[in-house]
Parts: sequence; structure tokens; C-alpha cells
Amino acid sequence: MIITCREFNDLAESYLADDLSEKKKEAFEAHYFQCDNCFAQLKLLERLFSKEIPIIQTERKPSWAWAWTLKPLFKPVLALASLLIVVVSTLWVVNNYRQGKYLESISKEEPPIYIRTETRDTLTDIQNQTFDQAMVYYNNKQYGAALEQLNSLEDNSPDTEFNPRILFFKAVCCLETGDFQKAIKHFNVIIENKNPSYYDEAVFYKGIALLRLNDKKQALKQFQNLATGPYSHRAKAILEEINRI
Repeated sequence: MIITCREFNDLAESYLADDLSEKKKEAFEAHYFQCDNCFAQLKLLERLFSKEIPIIQTERKPSWAWAWTLKPLFKPVLALASLLIVVVSTLWVVNNYRQGKYLESISKEEPPIYIRTETRDTLTDIQNQTFDQAMVYYNNKQYGAALEQLNSLEDNSPDTEFNPRILFFKAVCCLETGDFQKAIKHFNVIIENKNPSYYDEAVFYKGIALLRLNDKKQALKQFQNLATGPYSHRAKAILEEINRI
């Protein structure tokens, strides 16, 4: 059974009063999950039913005589103002939700694949073995296990705390496990130190983390900083997508 927006409006009060048959209830719920406008209207009506809209009353009479004649208008005007606030806030919530979903779809960027090289920077042989094991987990998309290995490097060897290679892949692992704030923290260390090996990568994936946090303004700044370099084309494509919002 499929219902139209008009039928939805006719059935809304019965739905909130739990007076619909199971068949109509299923059709009603299927409709409001697919129609943003009807969903917003239902939320508004639900608030009205639950008496969430306050009616401000006052016992004090106005001292000016002409205002006293307007007393009968106070309640409807205040009710209308409260209703308007609810409508605007509901629309804001819906719009913010849509933006978040859109930014999330833009941020679906595959993490970089780790390719082992002979560049060993300042790590010892044992530290490199631990790092290599972490990268095996990483390339197999086992980001939690990879992060454990990388954290163990820092725990056992505090001198590795600011190693850009370790920091970058720790940040990506945090990004892929949903810890966006910690990912940004690691990316910021690389960016602030202006390490050339991972600078562009850190700026780009920090932008991805900000998108997943629904922080459009700060994400734009990151991608705008990549006008040149290996990530410039990908940053430009994401900027075009963001500017469509």
C-alpha cells in the first residue's frame, strides 16, 4: 500500500493517536522515511500533540490603556511565534542532517596503500619490524590491529612520538576507525612541523576527517591549501562537490 502526501496529512493525527490499522501504519511510516517534507511536518505535529510549544501567560495587566485592549491577541501571537520557532528549528535540523550525509558521501576516500621502501629514517631494526607488522594489518584494512602495533612503538620508544611516518599512519588508522578528533590531532603535528614527506597527505586527510565531522568551513580551508602538489586534483574535485551545497 502506497500513500500520497495528501493522504499522509489526512492520516497524521490518527497515526499520532495510534488509531491506524497495521497496514495503514506501515504505509504511513514508509512514506515519511522517504519524504523529507512530510517527515518535518510530522515532527512538528508531534511536538504540538505533546504540548512542547509553550504558551506564555502573564497575570500583570499593561499600565497603558490601549495595550489592554490587545490582551485577547497575546495568546495567539505568542502561540504563532512559538510555532514559527519550532518550524524553523525543524527545518534547520533536516537541512543540517542532509548536509552531513552529503559531506559524508564526499569523504568516502580510500586510505593510501603503504608501500615498503628502503628508507628507514631514525627507527631501529626492532622498531622497523614492529612498524612493518603494523603495515601488514593496515594494508589488509585491519586498522584497529595496525593502530595497536603503532601505539606500542610509542609506548616502548618515546623517541618515536613525533616520527612523521608513524604519526601519519596512526592518523589514518584513527580516521578509519572513527576517531576523527584524534586523527586530526596527529595530522596537525605533521602539518605544524611542515614535514615534506607527509605534509600534503596530512592536509588532505585532515580535510577528509573534517568532512566526516560535518565541519564544512574548516574542510574547505584544508582543500584550498592544496592548489598545487600531488593531491591538487583530488582536492579540486572535492571542493567542487562541497561548493554544490
